[in-house]
Parts: sequence; structure tokens; C-alpha cells
Amino acid sequence: MKELLRKILITLLLIVIGIPLLILFLPFIIIFSIFEHFRQKRFIKEYNNYLLSIEGKKFFFYNNRKNNHHYVEKNIISKLTDDVEYVFLEGKNLKSEFNRKYLSHMLFNVSDRKGFPYLIKINNGKALDKSINSKFYNFKNQNKNPQDLIVLINTSFDNLKSTL
Repeated sequence: MKELLRKILITLLLIVIGIPLLILFLPFIIIFSIFEHFRQKRFIKEYNNYLLSIEGKKFFFYNNRKNNHHYVEKNIISKLTDDVEYVFLEGKNLKSEFNRKYLSHMLFNVSDRKGFPYLIKINNGKALDKSINSKFYNFKNQNKNPQDLIVLINTSFDNLKSTL
């Protein structure tokens, strides 16, 4: 009985303190939410303009998982066509000359979330993406010819189409 009474008193105390605090901070929460909404809206507009400014760019995103970056840097990067930009993701840090804020957003919104490496192509102001994770590991683990992987990457870029 004492335990039940104690729980009721703690709940009442939390309600008595919590409701006034909520009322006190509610205007700040509403104002912050409004500012955050407009900040996000402005960012999306800037991001879409950025995508239009880099129309036609192709990105090859890879990371440092299990030292795969050594394989990528040795066998793939130098053989990619000139129109493909490579972006190395070391932990949470993007290594690229392009705007990291927009690249992070682009990578965060990948629809084909199967793992690195990712191919992203900018077409009609949209970022079209594809994961070549399983194919990449298939080539790497079976010691297949890396040149065939380059052909696969180029074909995959060509096959990226907008679903709109």
C-alpha cells in the first residue's frame, strides 16, 4: 500500500511541476518549431538549386569499411571516367571538393540503402542513386577483374533513370 501511495505522490508531483513548465516553455517550443520549419524549407530550396547547378554530375561514394578504400583507390578511382567524381567517407567526414553539407544530405536521402559504394547521378535536378554493394563485394572477394567492375559502374550510371 505504501508503494502505491508513493507512486501516486510522485506522479502528482510530476504533473504539478510538469504542466507549469510545459506552459512556460510552450511559446519557446512553438517559436523554435516555426524557425526550424523555415530553415529546413530554405535549405531544401538551396539544395535543389545546388543540384541544378551540378546537373549531369556523377558521384562514386565509398567508405573505409574493412579497408575496402584501399581496393577502391588502387583498382577503381584511377580508372573511372573523368565525369565521375569520387567521394570518400571516412567515418562521418566526407572528403570532397564539393559542398559537404549538400553531399551529406544527398547521401542521407539515398533510397537504395544496401551499403557502400553508392553511385549518385544528378539528372533533371534530382539525385538518382544506386548501391553496388553486393556486386562490389562479389568482384572483390572472388578476385575478379577490376576492369569489369569499372564497366559495371559505368553501365549502372547510364541506367540510372528518374522514376518520375
